[in-house]
Amino acid sequence: MKTTEEILQENGLNWNVTKEKLMYAGECTPSANNGLHHTDFYAVVREDTGEAFTTVKEGYTPTQNHVIIDTMRKIAGDNDLEIVKALPINGGRKILVQMAKPDNIVTIGDQKTRQYIYAINSHDGTSALKFGFMNEVIFCSNQFTWLNSNGLKGYVHKQSIQDKVSNLPEILNFEEQDSTIAELHEMSFQPITAKQSTELMDYLTGMDSTQYGWADNYTTRKMNIREDLSHCIFRETNRLGMNKWGLFNGVTMYTSHHKSIPNRENGREESIYTGTGQKMSKDALNYLRNC
Repeated sequence: MKTTEEILQENGLNWNVTKEKLMYAGECTPSANNGLHHTDFYAVVREDTGEAFTTVKEGYTPTQNHVIIDTMRKIAGDNDLEIVKALPINGGRKILVQMAKPDNIVTIGDQKTRQYIYAINSHDGTSALKFGFMNEVIFCSNQFTWLNSNGLKGYVHKQSIQDKVSNLPEILNFEEQDSTIAELHEMSFQPITAKQSTELMDYLTGMDSTQYGWADNYTTRKMNIREDLSHCIFRETNRLGMNKWGLFNGVTMYTSHHKSIPNRENGREESIYTGTGQKMSKDALNYLRNC
């Protein structure tokens, strides 16, 4: 396994965050003779760029990238995993670490897929440390992710991330991963109708195609989104069959390759792991579980 320093250097993560006291400019007073007044707030600042990610109170303790990678290397070593990717998301507001087992190929339906485990930690206070799973269909690179229910629900930035991890007997629920894969495999044998496909598109786009003249009720942008999604579903159900697995692949083809993404570095990964792409795939899977 690569060292922490190698991972940081190779993935553009060799920078720190600092906690800087925030002040505001006002009238000169005996306690602020230069007009600068203290507040109870601090900014979490990326040290190499000076960009402020968020504001916090005094009790917040920043978790440095090298600590995140050190911790992930320990988890990887304890679970027979290898770190294969580490990325800054949204300018470093979140850090994504992707891990895999040596033999990470699993078949769903008749499609070979690669399995990954990932961890996300934020510097902007939007989330605690979370773990999840990602599968990628090798043939077409369709990707979908879901969170591990065993995540660090109680983790906040007021204690050491390493201490918190060491207190948990089991971070990664591989049984949950296996169960979801088995469920998707079973979906490859469950037929769907054209009506169910249309209903899923209605659900995911927030549209109602059952009304007369329904297309006139929506913007060109909304109709283009539906058309792109429909094209992906048509292609994947033709390739994999009119079954729930084929329909789900139509959605993940759209989120993996065609859906609009943030216009910044690693924007596709941001969408698939933490953004609207992840939400759409999750909504599609939950819908198919119940239809």
